[in-house]
Amino acid sequence: MRSGFGFDLRSMEIFVETLEQGSQSAAARRLGLKQSSVSQSLANLEESMGVSLFKRHSRPLEPTSAGRFFYDRARRLLDDARNTRRELVSGGFGQLHQVRLALVDSLATAVGQPLIELIRRYTRDYTLTTGLSHMHGHSLLTRHVDIIISDDRLENYDGLERHALLREPFVLVVPLSWNGPLDNLRWLARHLDFVRYTPQSLIGQAIERHLRLNQLELPARLHLDNTFAVLRLVSAGAGWTVTTPLCLYQAGLDSLQVAVAPLPLAPLTRELTLVARRDELGELPALLARDSRRLLEQRFRTQLELELPWLSGEVVTRF
Repeated sequence: MRSGFGFDLRSMEIFVETLEQGSQSAAARRLGLKQSSVSQSLANLEESMGVSLFKRHSRPLEPTSAGRFFYDRARRLLDDARNTRRELVSGGFGQLHQVRLALVDSLATAVGQPLIELIRRYTRDYTLTTGLSHMHGHSLLTRHVDIIISDDRLENYDGLERHALLREPFVLVVPLSWNGPLDNLRWLARHLDFVRYTPQSLIGQAIERHLRLNQLELPARLHLDNTFAVLRLVSAGAGWTVTTPLCLYQAGLDSLQVAVAPLPLAPLTRELTLVARRDELGELPALLARDSRRLLEQRFRTQLELELPWLSGEVVTRF
C-alpha cells in the first residue's frame, strides 16, 4: 500500500535503479523483478506525486528536472535506510544519532561546556537549549527534547527515569550595603523592594508559594525573568531576593556585591533532576547524571567553599 508521502523505500529503490541502469529491463534484472512490475511501480510513483520523472523518448533513460531532484533525495534516503538496517542487524547502534537536551539556566552555566564534551562522545549530533524550566517538562513529554535537567521531576508521569543531581537550600540575598537585620523579612521589605523571579518560572513559583505559607504578602514591583538580572539588581542595591547557591554561582558569586544569609523562615530547598524517557537512550542519562554531579563538585562546590563555606555543607550532590 502506497504511503501518504506518495512514495516508499521500494518505489524509490526501483526509480533509482532504473535511472542508474538506463532502462526498465536492466533495473528489473538488477532487482530480480519482472519488467512489468518495474513499469507499474514507476507509473504509480509518477501518478501519486503528479510529476513526470523521466524524459520518455531518451535512450538511455534520462530524468526530468523533477526526476533529478527526486533522484538526489532518494539516494540519500536509501543510504540512510541501508545504514540503519546495517547498524540494527550488527548491533552497532550504541552511538546515538541525535540527543536533544534542555537545562535550567543555572546548571548550563555551571557545567554546560563539559557536558557538551561528554554528549559528543556518545552522539553524532546534539542540541542544547535553556530557558524557563516549566517548559522543559512539556518538551520532554511531547518528544521535542530527549533529556531535561530541571527542578520539575515530572512525578505524575510514568515511563520516565530520574537521576537526582543536586539538592540546595534557598537563601536570603541582600545588598552588601544593607546594615539592618537579616532575620526579619517584614522589616527588610519595609526598607527595600523584593526582587522577584517571574511567576512563569518554577523557581519563582516555589518562592512565592513558600512566602504565602509563611503569611508574607510582599508588594509586587519588580519581576525579572532570569537569575543574572535578579542578582545584579540586588548587587546594585535596588532590593533583596530569595534564591539558591547555584543561582548565585551562575550570576558570578565572586563579583556580586551582596551578603548571603540563611532564609529566616521554615527551610525551603530546590532539587535538580535529570529526567529522560525510560529505555530509549541506553546508559546515557545515567552517565550524564554521574558526570554532572562530578562537575558540580569540582566547579560549583569548590567556589562555594571559598566564598560561602558555611553554605557548602547544605548542598547535596551525592545521592
